Amino acid sequence: MSRGGRRRKGNSSGMVTALVILFPAGLIFLPSAILLVVGMIPTAVAYVVDRDPDKTAPMTVGALNFVGVVAFVISLWQGGHTMGALSKVMSDPFSWLVMYGAAGMGWALYYGIPPAVAGWITLRAENRIAKRLGEQQELIAEWGPEVSGVVEETPEE
Repeated sequence: MSRGGRRRKGNSSGMVTALVILFPAGLIFLPSAILLVVGMIPTAVAYVVDRDPDKTAPMTVGALNFVGVVAFVISLWQGGHTMGALSKVMSDPFSWLVMYGAAGMGWALYYGIPPAVAGWITLRAENRIAKRLGEQQELIAEWGPEVSGVVEETPEE
């Protein structure tokens, strides 16, 4: 622990190790690395614009974006894994539509699921309240208004 009882956040040696490993791998697999970097731009944007400390937007957008990009990485590998095969994939508008469209679906899930769940929870709570009010009315009809806990007091003379 450092002074003041606070621990330092993170360690830069992990980032350096990752760069030392990924940089040579990126050079060896250059066409795949270029396609991944260019195709995953929406995920990088999601990371930059998300203010949530948990970074849920990049996880949601990134998962679907990655699926869209991997489909074309596989076709790149099947095409010989050359720069020519990369240019064929990158010049196809359908590949851009799939890669960025998948990221768009991630954004749709990110913005669409929370309001849908909130609406469902609200609807369920309103149904429970209506059910309990109906049960309360049945009890009042059977046992009288004293059961409700709200009794009008008549002024005594």
